[in-house]
This record gives sequence, C-alpha cells and structure tokens, in this order.
Amino acid sequence: MDKVVFAFFSCLAAAAHAATEDPLAGIQARLEKHAVVRAEFVQMRTMKDLHRPQLSRGRLVAWNAGGVIWQIEQPFRATYVLRDERTIEIGADGMRSERSAADDRGAARIGRVLRAVLKGDAKALEDWFEARPRTEGDRWSLTLVPKNGSLSYFVKSIQLYGADFVEGVRILEENGDATHMQFRNPHAADAPSEDERKLLVGE
Repeated sequence: MDKVVFAFFSCLAAAAHAATEDPLAGIQARLEKHAVVRAEFVQMRTMKDLHRPQLSRGRLVAWNAGGVIWQIEQPFRATYVLRDERTIEIGADGMRSERSAADDRGAARIGRVLRAVLKGDAKALEDWFEARPRTEGDRWSLTLVPKNGSLSYFVKSIQLYGADFVEGVRILEENGDATHMQFRNPHAADAPSEDERKLLVGE
C-alpha cells in the first residue's frame, strides 16, 4: 500500500465547545469525542504518469486506544492494521506480513500521523505540521503543511474537512500526484468488536 495512502489513509468524530479561542482545539474536541469510529471510504488517486485515476473502496475502523484497520474491498481485497509499533498486511488469502517500527520507520511514522488525524490529536499534528484551521458554523477545515523533516520530502500539504466526523482528506504530493479520500456513513461506537480488538492489540 502506498505510504502516502497510509498518510491517510489512514482516515478520519457532536460539536465541541461552541465558542473557543483556539479553532484547532475545537476541531480536536469534535474528533476525539468518540472512542471508535467506523466508516466506508472511496479513494481516488491521480498520478501524473497515468491517464486514469486509481479508484478504491473499502471500510475503516479507528480506535483511539489501539490504532486503525484499513480494509480495501475493491478493486482487490486487502487489510492493513496500523499500530504504534507495527504495521500488518493481510491478503485476500489470509496470509499476513508484518513490519516493525524498527524495520520500516517510514511506515511507522505514517501510521502515527494517521492515528493523530483520525482522533484529532492536535499536539502531535502541531509537532509534525504547520496547522491552519478554519471553522464556519458547524463546518471546519484544516490544512496541514509538513514542517522540515522526512514528511516534507513527499507530502506538500494535507487538507481535511468535516463536521462531527472527518468527511474527506486531500493529499497533495511534492511530485504532483494527489489522493482524495471521502468517508461515508461514519458512525461511532464505545468499543471495537472482539475481532477488531484482537487485530489492534495483537492478541
């Protein structure tokens, strides 16, 4: 799975305090309100070397305390489990491959960024990005520009937008490629299912 897709894939929770002096804190309060968020996603990736965009569909589960499950259903089937220190890929045949943070520091870093986006971890996002929040009524948008570091070599900017939940993410890459993810039918839960919990905590 492309590392930039992990970047957000990764993706991404009603309202915060109506009046707040810090728009980013207000967005964070919306996103971190739910322990677990499930959603369907449609992802379109455009690449300068390809005439047609690449389209994929699937489902995701984001658990604040455990990580993210990213399940692609079309045009092929694969599941990616993003934990703090490990990334797991499960193929359609059930075969698993794992990468630790030590083995693949880039994937581990992207996994942490994805989790921060999904749960609205403002502190982590401000460590990695210059954050430009904007609110208008119940709607909000957030533009993230990478600070100096490894992310800035391949990500130009990330834009998120939504209301009570993240509804979409646009990723612009330095090489001109772009990814747009839309999240449909998002809904919250108090806890993951037993199978989801086992995937995310490694039992």
